Amino acid sequence: MKSLLKTTISSSSTDEELSEVANFLSYFADELKLGICPEQAYRYALGKYNGSLKPIFMDGARQLVIGAQPLKQVLMGIANSLSSLNSNYFLQLSCKFLEKDSMEAGRILMSMIRTLEENSTLIKKRSQFMRAKNLKTKILSLATSLVLGYVAALTPLFAMLFLLRQQNIGEITTTLNFSPLVFWPAIASFFFIGILTSYQLAEFTEGESSWPMLFLSALIFVITFLLTRSLLAILI
Repeated sequence: MKSLLKTTISSSSTDEELSEVANFLSYFADELKLGICPEQAYRYALGKYNGSLKPIFMDGARQLVIGAQPLKQVLMGIANSLSSLNSNYFLQLSCKFLEKDSMEAGRILMSMIRTLEENSTLIKKRSQFMRAKNLKTKILSLATSLVLGYVAALTPLFAMLFLLRQQNIGEITTTLNFSPLVFWPAIASFFFIGILTSYQLAEFTEGESSWPMLFLSALIFVITFLLTRSLLAILI
């Protein structure tokens, strides 16, 4: 269970601190469930714990033994020395459980740790889901710009196929102007449709700015348009 806590409660420095606090308190709760007095359970838990916060908990043990401070005061001092508000609250809440008998305090504390573990697992799954959703949204946005850039470049060809039903092909090739300036309203419409679509899709991405995606979508549209026109110039 201790190793599982470490792997499920860590995404930033404060989360790692909370993971270490939960890891130590899980050892502490195990000792309390055996009916050992809280002060003795603290020292036994410290002997099993080897995480990054051990110097802080060691200092608490010295205050407990040498300074003869109550365990609740020691835990409150440790809570105030931590940078994570969640860790601070977790330790302060643990102090209240010490008012009960050791076995009951151990059971309640272990239940709280399991709840924390379950919540952190749900948060991790949600984070993975949001990353997958953001990736799909970006791919769809870029694919839309690519397709619209391709369609915009083919606008003269579509016009030629439309006129083919009314004129001879020889007349078309001599009279139809394939310059983008002739079809700029349609090309501009495709461009702005692509940008607006990218903007709307980018709004669904959580915690990210829309501007990078807008710039990338516009760039893909322009590159696709120019490459397709160059290919048409060779083929026609």
